[in-house]
Formats: sequence, structure tokens, C-alpha cells
Amino acid sequence: MKSVAIVGGGIMGVTVAYRLSQQGFKVTVYERSPHLGGLTAYMDYDGLRIDRFYHTILSSDLSMQTLIEESGVADKRHFTSTKQGFYDKGQIYPFSTPVDFLQFPPLNPFQRFRLGLQIIYAQTESDWKKMDVVPVEDWLVKVSGRGVYEKVWKPLLRAKFDTISGDVPATYIWSRLRRMMGTRKGVTSKEMMCYLENGYYTVVEALVAKAEAKSAVFHVNAPIEQILIEGGQAVGVRVGGTDHRYDAVVSTLASPVLAGLLPGAPASFTQSLGKQEYLGVICPLLILRKRLLPFYVLNITDESIPFTAVVETTNLIDPKHVKGYHLVYLPKYIAPDNPMAEWSDEQIKTEWMKYFRQMFPNYDEKDIVEFEVQRARYVEPIRPMNTLDDIPTIQTPVKQLYMGNTVMIYPDLGNGEAATRYAEKVVAQVIADAPQWVHQSVGVS
Repeated sequence: MKSVAIVGGGIMGVTVAYRLSQQGFKVTVYERSPHLGGLTAYMDYDGLRIDRFYHTILSSDLSMQTLIEESGVADKRHFTSTKQGFYDKGQIYPFSTPVDFLQFPPLNPFQRFRLGLQIIYAQTESDWKKMDVVPVEDWLVKVSGRGVYEKVWKPLLRAKFDTISGDVPATYIWSRLRRMMGTRKGVTSKEMMCYLENGYYTVVEALVAKAEAKSAVFHVNAPIEQILIEGGQAVGVRVGGTDHRYDAVVSTLASPVLAGLLPGAPASFTQSLGKQEYLGVICPLLILRKRLLPFYVLNITDESIPFTAVVETTNLIDPKHVKGYHLVYLPKYIAPDNPMAEWSDEQIKTEWMKYFRQMFPNYDEKDIVEFEVQRARYVEPIRPMNTLDDIPTIQTPVKQLYMGNTVMIYPDLGNGEAATRYAEKVVAQVIADAPQWVHQSVGVS
């Protein structure tokens, strides 16, 4: 039986473990956090399991839907249609249906027409590599025009990329449009999403249980100190000062984190991993007694407001599944040099609430039960234009060391669907190579 250590227990790592255990591999997963799941982990509140960050599962997310079905939690899945809006110059406008689109006040009729052309164009364009060398602003302005760019696209880019959107290739908006339009059903063009009772972690724990039934082992609070390399080959991991030997190692860690665990790897490889930059996120969660908005997401065009959207997930999740609470996330993606990364939770609360009151002056603050600041350092890889050669491959220069992370899913967006779909590629590579592995030891958990 071939033994494999998986370093990182996020959604990609858990999926790899599940698939490899199905194929008869002896799998051991090491996760440094108290919980598996990575960005899909949860927080405990009032006997509830609440997602630390908001997550979207679309009706068209075939990989995620398959895992939900296979893991036996389809009865916990609920589909619904969602709405979105825009906050512009102190006013809130719906932006969900064709009627909303045609009546959107911040744009004139000609601008609305050009916005529609942009959406259609994204569906017909299939050569994403051609767009990798085109600045996203140029691509959008060419079809949508400057007015639409300033009112619609620029705020969305600011929301996702903070101050670095000027070097972002057109592929990012192209990917978003193609993914979101794939969920719209019928003449109403309703956007279909689903959620899982007890949070996104429901599918994670179900996959873990399935893998454990196949003898996979999962360790939490188990930070890897080093990936062991002998003679140019990965032979195991060091945890808590103890070496554990395996036939192969699969890393799902962020590239800079992996770089620090490979003292025996070629310097050119670790240097390339170490220079990969990521956006982080500050994402306060408001737990409310009453509904705030009718929208799942409210996009914000006002650049003076620090958070870039209002995401009320209980317009997707039935509040009865969270004890009647209403959950609102106020995200801010931050570039590596953004000083907000060093702000205290209290400073964030003070600044965020100032603008929350400005946007929602009639909301009674007595109905705010909690303000919980959530953070993550490695969220969205920064992929500048024309840097495809910098993307690492599943097979690394170290024999029998494999990797998969969100840097490698490009041009897909960083989400559970793309991560789990890429996990299948990692698994396929491991299975293909395993017969040729040089056997070093029997796996130890």
C-alpha cells in the first residue's frame, strides 16, 4: 500500500485525501489549525457552527455538487435564488433581474446596452490566454465604455483586488462572468445558489468521515516543521520534532508557506514559491437580530467606505438554520502593503461601524448582537499579466513531492469549486506516478 502525507487540511487537501483513500492509498493529513477546512472553517457561536467567511456554492458548480452527493449530505443542501444590489451616492439600487438592469439609474440607456454587450461578449470568448496579456481595464472599457467601467466594473475590481487592479489581466472578470451566468435559470434570469445546513464545513466533515472509513488519518494542531528530502526525493515530514516517513508528500499550502518547509529543495524552486504574493482579507461578521437588506450582496461604489460589499448570507441561508439570527459580512481584500493588515480588531470595528451607520442610519444598533473580526493572510493569489510561466506544476522539482494550491487554478477564481476541481488533477497525477515511485519506507501516522 502506497503511503502519502498531505500537508494542509483545507478543502483541497481534504478532497485529495478523500479521493486517494478511495484508490487504496494510505493517507495521513497534517493541518496546523485546530480545525480542518482552511478558509472554509467555522466559528462556534451560541451552539451554532457559522462560516468564518462567506462562501458561494452555485448550481453550476459540478465538482462541489458531486462531492455533496457522494459524501451523503445532499439532504442538508438547499437551493434558492439570490439578489444583488449596488450602493451608489447614498442610494441602494437592485441589480438582479433584466428589469433592474434596464432601469439601473446610475447608468444611462446607452451605457446599460454596452454593459449587456460586455456580459454577452464574455460568454462567447473562449481563448482566455489571449486575455492574459490584456489589462482588465482596457478590456472592459473597450466594450463597456468608460462610464460603465467607473460605475460598475471599477468598484468590483476594487472590492476584489484593493490597490493592485491596474496590473490585473482581463481573465479575472471573464472568469467571474462566465461562472455567474452559468447559474441563471429561465426567463427570470434568477441566480441559483445553494447552502448547507451547519455551514460549508458540513461537506468537509462528511468527506473526512468517508476518508477515515478508508483508514485515512487526520491530524489537527499539527504544524509541519519540514518536508524531508533525501537524494532529491521527498521521503516524509517532520512534526513536533519527530520524523514520519512516506512514499510521497502532497502539499496544498500557500506557495510562500511551502517555500519555508523545503530546506533540501532546489533554491530556484523555493525562491519562485517565496515570491508569490497574495491578497489577504479582513472580514468582520455581524450577527444581527433583524434583517438588514433584501440582497445577498450589496456592491459598494463609494471608495471612501473601507469595506467593499455587504454580504447578508441569511438571504441565502434560511435564518431558521441559524436560530433566527441574520448574518452579515463586511469584507475588505487587502494588498500585501495595505497598513490595514496591522489594525487591531477594535480599530477595525470603530472604522467599519462609522460607515455602517452612514449607510444604514435607520438600523437599530441594539439589534447588532456581535461584531466578530475574521482575518486570513493568504486568500487570493496575485497573478499579474503575462506571468503564466511563474505558475508551478503539480509535479515539483523534488521527486515524489506534489503540490496543489490556488495559485495553480488560474484562470479560475479562488473558490471551493475551483479548488476541488484542481484537487482531482492532483489526484490523477499521483495515481499515474505511483507505480514508478521509489519505495523508501512504510508510512507512519
